[in-house]
Amino acid sequence: MRSRMILSIAVASAMSFPVGMVTIASAQDRDRDQLKTQQQLQDKDKLQTKDQVKEKEQLKEQERTRERTREQTRTDRPERPQHEKAERTERGGR
Repeated sequence: MRSRMILSIAVASAMSFPVGMVTIASAQDRDRDQLKTQQQLQDKDKLQTKDQVKEKEQLKEQERTRERTREQTRTDRPERPQHEKAERTERGGR
């Protein structure tokens, strides 16, 4: 009777050992998967941040280009000299 009890305890502990190992392994896998997911999310956030920075830089560059174009347009149209303005008003007044 005593040997049967020892044998059943040994069998029970042997059967529970692989289950315990599987539980530990599955917990490690779960933790590893969570870390991977967190890293992927962080990488995605970094990429989004980089994209946002690039978009802001592009918008700033577009604004600079517009300003340069406006300045060139202003300088391309020369203003009339003051004496021409005066002559035209005299002609209209006669």
